[in-house]
Amino acid sequence: MTNEGAIGAVQAALADLENAFGAAIQAIHAEPDHNRAYSDATELVETLRRLFEASADQRALSAARIFREEEMSLAELGGRIGVSKARAAQLIKSARDINSPA
Repeated sequence: MTNEGAIGAVQAALADLENAFGAAIQAIHAEPDHNRAYSDATELVETLRRLFEASADQRALSAARIFREEEMSLAELGGRIGVSKARAAQLIKSARDINSPA
């Protein structure tokens, strides 16, 4: 896949995700049973939490990829991705933890 194709695929997937979220919210609002609506909303929150955690992992892995492939210091990485040196170190540690689970 070309870089432009990858960018387009990511943007399309994010648009689909936003549309799916909107559809879920509408379905919850339309649910006549208030107990079921609450249960569905709870399920939505749990699903979003899992997606958030997985996307945070992907961000750490992507930062580690930049760090590794461009052979930069933590300070350089932080400057490149707009975080502090300490946060860059946390991202690299997270990526290592993801790749080497206990």
